[in-house]
Amino acid sequence: MQKAAPAIIIDKRTGQAEEELEPGFGKLRSGGKDTMKAEYTAAQILDALVAHYHESIFVTDGEGNIIFVNELGAERVGVPREKLMHCNVRQLVEEGVYERSTVLMAIETKKESVATLTYKTKNSSVSRSVPVLDEDGNVIMTVTNNMSSEHSREWEEILDRERAVTERLQRELDYLRLRDQSRLVAKSPAMKNVVETINVIAPTDGPVIVLGESGTGKDMMAKMIHERSDRADHAYISVNCAAIPEQLLESELFGYEGGAFTGALAKGKIGLFEAAAGGTIFLDEIGEMPLALQSKLLRALENKEIRRVGGIKNIPIDVRIICATNADLHQMVKEKRFREDLFYRLSVFLIHLPPLCERREDIIPLAENFLKELNEKYGAHKVLSEVAVDTMLKHRWPGNIRELRNVMERIFVVSPGNELIFTPVPTADYSQSVYESVRQTDPEQYDSLRDYMAAAERRYIQQVLDSCDGCVGKTAERLGIHRSVLYRKLHKEKN
Repeated sequence: MQKAAPAIIIDKRTGQAEEELEPGFGKLRSGGKDTMKAEYTAAQILDALVAHYHESIFVTDGEGNIIFVNELGAERVGVPREKLMHCNVRQLVEEGVYERSTVLMAIETKKESVATLTYKTKNSSVSRSVPVLDEDGNVIMTVTNNMSSEHSREWEEILDRERAVTERLQRELDYLRLRDQSRLVAKSPAMKNVVETINVIAPTDGPVIVLGESGTGKDMMAKMIHERSDRADHAYISVNCAAIPEQLLESELFGYEGGAFTGALAKGKIGLFEAAAGGTIFLDEIGEMPLALQSKLLRALENKEIRRVGGIKNIPIDVRIICATNADLHQMVKEKRFREDLFYRLSVFLIHLPPLCERREDIIPLAENFLKELNEKYGAHKVLSEVAVDTMLKHRWPGNIRELRNVMERIFVVSPGNELIFTPVPTADYSQSVYESVRQTDPEQYDSLRDYMAAAERRYIQQVLDSCDGCVGKTAERLGIHRSVLYRKLHKEKN
């Protein structure tokens, strides 16, 4: 919190200050060499202020009569300095030089007064008046300095930049935490090819589109491109275009000026493109971006500048753009749901991530990485059983790496002992079949929900077995479980 400016106490009899002005400036007391030294120092300070201070200064007596004003102050209010030296601030208000006076407010309240003033010259400034009191608490002088609105905006922009740096550092910290948890697995030829491509394009500044099914790790690839680029020491900001409401996405990306819309901050807000200065911005689910905003993104790419919502000036940007989507952008272009010119501008480099079922060499190494994280988190020493490994290699993994991570978390918790047994999440067909078979069963014949569900499972297994003509191997594959697991279930049923 900024320390309030103290009132300076003046002795009525001598007219001299009884308090120290500042440490090192001496005391203004009558008599002796100390007085000459202090007066000489005060004169030097005053000369320096008048010559080099780039804001206006007004000093008045306790009645509001101006006893000092610098040239900039006179220029700002549009009145010659010689005339101002014979004016009272009340007279200036009456003549419409400005609409109100912080000097009068300071005299009336005996407290510091701050306000924004507009002059007849159309100039405006932030005015700050501090009262000087005598030992009885009476105002004998006021000191006022005014900061122009232009300089005030410059300070606001500096503060905005500092806030952007703080925000960027926080996002970078979050990114580094995520990066430490990420372990790239590229055992398969398909993923080795992807990594080689990343190593080639990462040092460039060209836009990148990462394509792939949901859960294939597109966000991790974007982070890797950033980490291996010359921008790695700057911000990496991730934006999910599908998660932000359409009416807010533009202001999030490009920022807005104060009062641009209802609910906007009075000082406005910088956008993520500005916050990512010198770094990388990752636009996930780019296919969900509205057409109107696609047009503005295209201009930002081509002109390397953006304009805030409600703003009138263009702001230069230095950002690399990486996009990702699981949508078919070519088809969207044909259907006029995605701008063709934007697609070609973004697709300087295209990376296609294969689904997990096409990179089976990576399944077990990925599972072991997830298991290592879980063991470290919970202080356990669990391992994958041979049955789990075999079943995982045969599973289709429609949810890709995301599904694999979720499965590992589930079987880590539910598997008895230290050996993990793999049981895939039931498919929609399985759930519907169980529902239909259970719905037609009399619940009174079961003692518990466990017995009820076990019976439904047995009926479903038998249905799949019959449809596979009794072939256990095909049945196990259809059920997504290992053959030995199916044998145990069938043996348990017979018993």
